[in-house]
Amino acid sequence: MRYAVLGTGMVGHTLATKLVSLGHEVRMGAREASNEKAAAWVKRQGNQAGHGTFAAVAAWAERVIFAVNGAQIEAVATAAGDDALAGKTVIDVTNPLDMTQGMPPVLIAHLSNTNSAGEALQTALPSAKVVKTLNTMNHEIMVNPGKIPGEHDVFLSGDHEDAKADVRGLLVEFGWRDPIDLGPLAAARGTEGMMPFWLRMWSLHGSADFNYRIVRA
Repeated sequence: MRYAVLGTGMVGHTLATKLVSLGHEVRMGAREASNEKAAAWVKRQGNQAGHGTFAAVAAWAERVIFAVNGAQIEAVATAAGDDALAGKTVIDVTNPLDMTQGMPPVLIAHLSNTNSAGEALQTALPSAKVVKTLNTMNHEIMVNPGKIPGEHDVFLSGDHEDAKADVRGLLVEFGWRDPIDLGPLAAARGTEGMMPFWLRMWSLHGSADFNYRIVRA
């Protein structure tokens, strides 16, 4: 499978590296084709890796992962282009955090409560099939759930059942046993809204090595 990972930060690097290790072809996307972080990542990964602009790697890929700053998700969607993503499964792992006022950050007003980054991405890319997932945990746990002992959960939501099936398969590749489907993409309002609580727990726990577990009666 050909994956484009848009974003050159820790989350993008972690996801792209895992995908290469699983045998996928991966290209890392950035605003500029000459992005030094992306180029350095490619050198470490070998022949299955490449990099380029958001638009170029999105057009090349079969599936696209948005791992950018959540505050920039609409701008990156515009840069990637709806035509390049038409009919493709688009995986959104972002959280719409406003970092401008220092720590702890708050959710961006127009992307929360009655909206979400996931829904904004789908609006910006009407021809794509957006699925929200993996945004409720640290990037290392995204690709290695075994880092935390015992059972714990990953969630997904989206308006396209075929795309959610694609994402469920990817989550199983990452080691998740039983992903929880929350239904339509509007459910992303809830999972993105968990991030301020997650950040508080990180502060109290002193480590990002924790996750949520839904305990059923």
